[in-house]
Amino acid sequence: GPLCGCGGRGCIEALCLAAEARGDRAEAARVLGAGAANLVGLLDIDRVVLGGRTVAADEDAYVRGVRAVIEERAARGGGGGSVTVTVAGGGDRPVAEGAAQLVLAPVFGRVGERG
Repeated sequence: GPLCGCGGRGCIEALCLAAEARGDRAEAARVLGAGAANLVGLLDIDRVVLGGRTVAADEDAYVRGVRAVIEERAARGGGGGSVTVTVAGGGDRPVAEGAAQLVLAPVFGRVGERG
């Protein structure tokens, strides 16, 4: 696969950005969805939150594309039947806020839930 900024090849980020560079946003969303669906199946995740400049360029296309792949995988028995796909809020530190929510949610309940 294409060279990634991490030094590896064929990483989801590299594949997604390569599709975007070709102008194929649907493929970029499908690639991102495949990665998200794998994590949903592996880790029993109930919410996928998308973020970053690439997603921000067309949030609806990415949410629809990622959700479609997760739902397709769930229909084949791969888990993810009731997974919510949303876009990260506009905070200036979304990664730090997400990490804090992971730690605090079990203590205080579902911190930061957005529909």
